[in-house]
Amino acid sequence: MRILAFIIFLFAVSAGVAQQKQQLRSGDAERGRYLTEQVAMCVQCHTPRDANGELIRSRLFGGAPIPVSKPAQWNTWAEFAPRIAGLPQYTEEQMVTLLMTGIGREGKPLRAPMPTFKLTKQDAEDVVAYLKSVE
Repeated sequence: MRILAFIIFLFAVSAGVAQQKQQLRSGDAERGRYLTEQVAMCVQCHTPRDANGELIRSRLFGGAPIPVSKPAQWNTWAEFAPRIAGLPQYTEEQMVTLLMTGIGREGKPLRAPMPTFKLTKQDAEDVVAYLKSVE
C-alpha cells in the first residue's frame, strides 16, 4: 500500500513540475518589463524623449532616434531604434532568436549600438511576452 501511495505521490509531483514548465514557456510579461526597463535598458533607445530628454512613457518602445552620437571609429551605426512595442517587424520566434544570439531576421548581427544579447530562452520569451503586451 505504501508503494502505491508513493507512486501516486510521484505522479502528482511530476504533473505539477510539467505544469510549471509549461507556464514558464509562455513568457512572463512582468519579468520581461523588468528586463527591458531595468536590466537590458532597451527602453533608453527604443522610446522617444521630450525636449528635456525625459522618456515619453505614453510612447513606450515606439521607436526613436538613437540618443548617443556615432563614435568616429565605427563604420556602421544605427541612427534610429525601431518600434518594438507589439513586435511589428518580427515574429515571436525571430525575436527570441535575436535576443538569444544577436542575429536579426535577415541572418546578420544588428548594427551598433544595439548590443549582442545572449539571453536564456526563458528571459527572451519573457521579453517577447512583455513587448507583445505594449501597445
